[in-house]
Amino acid sequence: MIKIPTRWRTTFREQLADAKHRLRLAEQRLKEGDGSRALQAAYPAVVAAATIRVWLSEPPWHRPLPADEMQRRIREALPSRFGALAALNLRDALTSPWTVEAAAPYVGEARSFVEATERELEQWLAQEST
Repeated sequence: MIKIPTRWRTTFREQLADAKHRLRLAEQRLKEGDGSRALQAAYPAVVAAATIRVWLSEPPWHRPLPADEMQRRIREALPSRFGALAALNLRDALTSPWTVEAAAPYVGEARSFVEATERELEQWLAQEST
């Protein structure tokens, strides 16, 4: 049986709630015709989900990862489109003009990634009660 400290259960859920909020913003920006702002909202959502995935593989209450190692693992956990963005000059990529058509696949990938992370987290947390 896994014993997850309450503080970390709360942190996982807050991180996921933030990711879902940012996705709603990204989807709203797409509807408004602003691909650039949609991508700017979606990127932190996938980083939040990737962070959760790293924590699931390396529970932070056992042994926190050094900051540079954590950043490396988060980049490795990003889904393909966002992993490619992270390999570029991220600031330039996120501040460049993006059409709705160009940004929409990124927002879709972000939604799928966050939803899959939520399922993974819930399964992981359910192990505590078994």
